[in-house]
Amino acid sequence: MKISYPVRIEKDEEGTFIVEGLEPLGNILTYGTTLEEAKDYAAEALTGVLGSMVDRGMEIPEPARPLAGEKNVYWISPDPKVGIPILIRKARIEAGLSLEEVARRAKVPYQSIQRWERSGTNPTISSLEKVFRAMGKKLDLEVAS
Repeated sequence: MKISYPVRIEKDEEGTFIVEGLEPLGNILTYGTTLEEAKDYAAEALTGVLGSMVDRGMEIPEPARPLAGEKNVYWISPDPKVGIPILIRKARIEAGLSLEEVARRAKVPYQSIQRWERSGTNPTISSLEKVFRAMGKKLDLEVAS
């Protein structure tokens, strides 16, 4: 599982790179003076929107796939402090498990699972391995550029 959402980044007449979120997160709007800066700001905006949704217990929408042939579409991932809680909750729900069941299987306190499903948390890698294993998943880390 990977969390990323599509945004459209287009250069306007003044040379500014305008970022628009695509469905289901069309409420993301930012800009940058370079393409890389626009992507960085898009990640910050995405992190803020998803973090707010996570903390309010809202359902996190699945990313829509852009139509074939759409131009200037980039896939943006949120900060891991928001992405990890989304992945934990998503895996737990897909496995049909309650917080208590995951905690029991992973042999960690219930409060830990509850905390790790909120934004801004920082579980250790070994804790993440135990939790995902308890849900029948394997943790696989990737370093991207």
